[in-house]
Amino acid sequence: MLLEKMKDARFWQKVKTDTAYAPLLTELHRLYAEIETAPILELPYTVMMEFSRSGDRKKGEAFFSERRKMLVVSAILSLIYPEEQKYLQRTEDCLFAICNEYTWVIPAHIPDLNAYIPDFIDLTAAETGFTLAEIYTALEGRLSPLIKTRVKMEVERRIVIPFVNQKHTFYWINFHSNWAAVCAGSVGAAFMYLFPERFYEVKPLIDKAMENFLLSYRESGYCYEGISYWEYGFGFFVSYAQLLYDFTGGKENLFDSEKVKAIATFPQKAFLSGNSLISFSDGVMEGSISLGLWHFLADTYPDAVFPVPQPCTSPHLAGGRWHLAVRDFLWLNPKAEKEQPVLTDYSLDAEWLVYRTPDFGFAAKGGTNWEAHNHNDVASFVFAVNGKQVFADLGAGEYTRQYFQEEFRYQYFNPSSRSHNVPILFGNYQKTGGKYRANGTVYDGKTLSFDFASAYDIPEVKGLQRTFTPDKGGVTLTDEITYAEGVTPKKGDFTERFVTLEKPVVQGNQILVDGVIATFTGADAPTVSTELATVLRAPNRTVYLLDFPVTGTKFTLRIEPKK
Repeated sequence: MLLEKMKDARFWQKVKTDTAYAPLLTELHRLYAEIETAPILELPYTVMMEFSRSGDRKKGEAFFSERRKMLVVSAILSLIYPEEQKYLQRTEDCLFAICNEYTWVIPAHIPDLNAYIPDFIDLTAAETGFTLAEIYTALEGRLSPLIKTRVKMEVERRIVIPFVNQKHTFYWINFHSNWAAVCAGSVGAAFMYLFPERFYEVKPLIDKAMENFLLSYRESGYCYEGISYWEYGFGFFVSYAQLLYDFTGGKENLFDSEKVKAIATFPQKAFLSGNSLISFSDGVMEGSISLGLWHFLADTYPDAVFPVPQPCTSPHLAGGRWHLAVRDFLWLNPKAEKEQPVLTDYSLDAEWLVYRTPDFGFAAKGGTNWEAHNHNDVASFVFAVNGKQVFADLGAGEYTRQYFQEEFRYQYFNPSSRSHNVPILFGNYQKTGGKYRANGTVYDGKTLSFDFASAYDIPEVKGLQRTFTPDKGGVTLTDEITYAEGVTPKKGDFTERFVTLEKPVVQGNQILVDGVIATFTGADAPTVSTELATVLRAPNRTVYLLDFPVTGTKFTLRIEPKK
């Protein structure tokens, strides 16, 4: 059982001596050096209200994440080094400070910033309840009586009573999104740890939320929003499911599901080259995921999940995400890792094609412009070599209030088709909505093809057929346009756009960029412009836009790694 392992001094002694854990320990000590003497700051009123004034989320959320990072690092060190009283003292300081917080809800999610609503449960509040409940249980014999009283009282006041009474409509119970798993899984864990006698009182609502979370995935297990959202939502689902399995003595096993098994395999498809990722929608371009989670899934589904080697670090230590940070220690199993395999995989329901060789990785999509964390990116693609995206998808921009408001969202560069590897037709970019989509999508085992004229929905264009043909040497893209009767296009009416992160060099009918050669036919040489683009949780990037004026009705681009 997970809790028994978490409380087992012999396991934590192994962590101190086994070289497999050395990188995690090094990171843990590095982070503790940063926070050992740092003040535990209160969230100022003016910073909390910044979201309502400007839509900025970063300032307010930084206070939440910094406190929780302090807690996570200190609490794990308390488990590893019970003889070192300083770690436990720092843990208790953090627990006390979090119990004293005005709210556990981040400013962007507070229903009414001008009203005191202590009993609303959002992602962060739910996760905080889970974190405090699990740390309480793991360190119960060592925490002071006052800290234990405060933790249990605040979890009851902010999580248990509101959820039982349902004073607020916790809409996330019915969300087909990661909210359902994060919130419900965290609430369920808090009940199981601190109020087990009341768990079955709320279990029907938890069950309903988990069912809705799974409905956010198609049967293929693909996550439209990429690895970071997969790990976030599915990581909470897995953590809850494993606790439920232990709590019920194995009678309830949420892992015994073909769909859950399919979702578990998504990461091995999403890594294109090294740590370069598929970043459609609000995904991220590069990163790593929780090794503990990945190894747990490989142990659970040994015939399906094959974790590929990554640096043995935990992104959740610095991120202050307790449940995955501690499980990176508890679930670590380096024997589960295998070499990144050559892969061809097509998802019929997501309309994604993934093709990976030792030399490059490629992903393309059909789909619609009304997907989770949507970007207007029907027919876009990513091509990666040497651990980097070359023909790129920037993924998520900076999260602000306006970024999530439909009337403003597609004015931002990242969600608009302006930032994607798709054409511009008669000066028009793709439109937003479920009817703006790829039609007639077919994958025949070699070529992915569809018509995506409806993504633009303009009268001048009757059809726009795109095909992708990947092979071991590279990828061939072909676009063929059919104009409406009576339309005589002029130069520039059909412009192919491609996005790179390094400055391209144009030589005749070839583009040389960052280890890739792209050969084009059917267009004049491209113009190259730049855009300074935001990237979620990363510095702004200079993006290079190659715009090819198509001279006829057919355009081809052959993309190959430079030999």
